[in-house]
Amino acid sequence: MKKKLTLLLAVAIMSMSSVYAAEAQGPISKWLDNLTGSVAQKEQRAHQKSVERQQKLAAKQKAREQKIAKKKAKARQKQLERQRKQQQQQRKIEKKKSLIKELFSND
Repeated sequence: MKKKLTLLLAVAIMSMSSVYAAEAQGPISKWLDNLTGSVAQKEQRAHQKSVERQQKLAAKQKAREQKIAKKKAKARQKQLERQRKQQQQQRKIEKKKSLIKELFSND
């Protein structure tokens, strides 16, 4: 019983002191910070590079989509222009037909 109480007391004291040790800046914690700090910086740089790469890809995709949209709009405009010219030509033909019909009709 005495051993169990001593062990329990020792565990309680160690757990309480570990919280204070973690908060304090000792040589070991500084060494760990330096060691993990460089790894964290490398991870941060890698993440930043991947974000930049994704942004560049998104910008390229957006530019490509805009280019395609411009081409489609230009093609649509040309098609409408062709249709308009064709309609004008058809009207001219119909007008000439009606004039010729009037000319040769027996009224």
